[in-house]
Amino acid sequence: MTREIIGWRFIKDRRTDQPVGLLTPVYKEDWPYEVPGPDQRIWRYVELWKFEDMLRTSSLYFRRADKLSDVGEGRLSAEGVRGTSRSEVAFKAAYNIAPQGHAIDVAAHEVTRSCMFINCWNIGDVESARMWAEYTTSAESVAISTTFDRLLGALPNSELIICSVKYIDDTTPRCEFFHTTAFFYKDKQFSFENELRLLRPVLDGEQVLIDDERDFGKLIRVGIPEADRTNCYKQEYAANRGRRGAPTCADVLPRAQVLASKIEPGILSAG
Repeated sequence: MTREIIGWRFIKDRRTDQPVGLLTPVYKEDWPYEVPGPDQRIWRYVELWKFEDMLRTSSLYFRRADKLSDVGEGRLSAEGVRGTSRSEVAFKAAYNIAPQGHAIDVAAHEVTRSCMFINCWNIGDVESARMWAEYTTSAESVAISTTFDRLLGALPNSELIICSVKYIDDTTPRCEFFHTTAFFYKDKQFSFENELRLLRPVLDGEQVLIDDERDFGKLIRVGIPEADRTNCYKQEYAANRGRRGAPTCADVLPRAQVLASKIEPGILSAG
């Protein structure tokens, strides 16, 4: 069976930014990074107080990966499955990379999980009754709705990695192209979420105190003009206060100027 190659993986010299070894194939079936079309509608289902806090602070809340309810969030594949994708097998063979040991890698990755912050959106053309039920508990809840390009235009894209989540079973390896790649996989049982994920790694110079509740989440500023905040509240929310499923805040975020998401370097496009 012929498999589509979408790029080439390599090790590079940081001094010259040039490859220092063989280019190995990255197969489409292994590549988790996909984004919706610019006009795709996306949703975020939240309690009313979270929505009001977003408007007040002009910020989105990112939860630390190791503090999310899904205990499998961002974890590596099980031993025996991990590293078995065609792309990873080819890369390790070309560079003769010896494994450190699964237990050592898992322990190191737990530190990585505590340095990743996540904000989640639902990709869908219409509202989802399942998402209302799963992610809101109060009658005073809100579905924030916008499009992918408008969300991008409101975000500090240089800080974020923005992609759809890939849903897999336990027999499919979670590829490790970068230290962030595992965070764009989830178990198939969560596929109803159809998630667009915003990932914000800890930046150079920042620190996280593992057990400090103040570091369990992070507020990331977004560009919500004052006029949009006021109109959204008055026109979309105030008229529907207290009606579960009714107060939908549409088009809060400004239109994007560019369409781009940040994927880390180290992959050459096949095109």
